[in-house]
Amino acid sequence: MTATVDREQVLAYRIARQGLHRGRTPVDDLEVLAIGVQDTPVGSARQSFAVRTEADVDDHTLVRAWTLRASPFLHHPEDLPRMAAALWPHSERDALGKVAWQRSVMQKSGITATEALRATAQAFRKVIKKPTVKGAASTAVSKAVPKALVSYCRGCDAEHVFESLFRLAALPAGLRLDLDSSPPVLVPIKNWPGIPEEQEGTDELITEFLRFVGPAGVGDVAAWLTTTQTEIKQVWPAAGLTEVDVDGRRSWLPESEMDLLLDPPEPPRALLLSTSDPFLQERNKLLLVPDKARHKEMWPVIGQPGAVLIDGDVAGIWRTKATGKKKLEIKVTEFTPIDPGARKALEPEAQRVADLRGIAEAVLTFS
Repeated sequence: MTATVDREQVLAYRIARQGLHRGRTPVDDLEVLAIGVQDTPVGSARQSFAVRTEADVDDHTLVRAWTLRASPFLHHPEDLPRMAAALWPHSERDALGKVAWQRSVMQKSGITATEALRATAQAFRKVIKKPTVKGAASTAVSKAVPKALVSYCRGCDAEHVFESLFRLAALPAGLRLDLDSSPPVLVPIKNWPGIPEEQEGTDELITEFLRFVGPAGVGDVAAWLTTTQTEIKQVWPAAGLTEVDVDGRRSWLPESEMDLLLDPPEPPRALLLSTSDPFLQERNKLLLVPDKARHKEMWPVIGQPGAVLIDGDVAGIWRTKATGKKKLEIKVTEFTPIDPGARKALEPEAQRVADLRGIAEAVLTFS
């Protein structure tokens, strides 16, 4: 029998499962790291940790790598080979989606997307033997890949390998990113098992996504992994999931999570989530923000804001404006009216953001 739940239950479940009832769990032990924590812009992952734990957000053994959607995520170092294999293309159609190639680009190159990815990873293995700044790494790799994979970049005023290929091939080649460097520095991973021969473990990764960002549909998973629903159906977990009706929408959740979904704890009164917090990894924007008119504010093309969570729901967005090291203004744009009690509850959350940035005082403003 299919369980039926509403949006409020789903959000409360995710808040609980993702550890947003802040405790003192060390960062290394946060369960949500099973799917990684995105660090875009660099440093935003610290805020994602701070809303989940009172522990020191910089006391951990995590590493940064280009993984999901070729974006920088923080992971346990031992998880990187698993991520590389799970994210390797399942088919040529899957590779095209991940590389984001237009068919015209593929036809012009004369190389399939899968071949291009492997050739770029092989080039990385050949030329990057020590920590290397991204620009120098791109120059070296561009000389080692087939000419068809190099094009003129107006922004760089130079010819180099396609950016999507460069990022996607780095981890399979055994390269992570230095945790503190800007611009990015690529670092060879010791004892790397080699470039994946084929995709492996994607079904397990899907199960983890559904555990932390479920219940969700096949299309949501496909968007998260930048592929098609057809591809996802071919690697869908064979067992362990149960169907859930979310306000009339067919979704899935690991069977082991049903008790928590049906009876989640009451959400925290107020939270400030970073731009790329795991809670915002949901690809179904209407579930997070039902008012479609607010989507351009929530997800602009450039400069995505953080989310204000009040009683488990997205009540607005927030941005910051610093005045030296003395004051950090946190500007809240309300989607729904935030009552005085919730505003008061946001004050220590705002100060937490200021403390993370080494700024003495936080000031909240509302509009």
